[in-house]
Amino acid sequence: MDRCNENVIEFLKNQERATITFSQGRYKSRIRKLAKEYPEACEIVAENPDGSIYAHIPTSWIKISPPKEVSETQRERARERMQEYNCKHGSTLAEKGVNLIENGVRVNIRGKE
Repeated sequence: MDRCNENVIEFLKNQERATITFSQGRYKSRIRKLAKEYPEACEIVAENPDGSIYAHIPTSWIKISPPKEVSETQRERARERMQEYNCKHGSTLAEKGVNLIENGVRVNIRGKE
């Protein structure tokens, strides 16, 4: 199987439908899920021999947005709220095996990667 690395979103102005091609796993999974949930809106046209997926989606689903910027103060307040929640509900993130992103690296709270 060829290794395709291309992800493409293509549409023309005033069109209601976009053509997409994804080779990246997380996007392919998302498109498959959307096709099951919204078969009238999301149509998988082909799953190519190179592993990529080719589909049509509504152009209204396309969104480009920068990552949310959070100050250290906001981050600290969120951490405090989470600790309060965990105290009230008797659970921790580690018990649930939740993954966090720390300095761009996924970290599993249980210590497993």
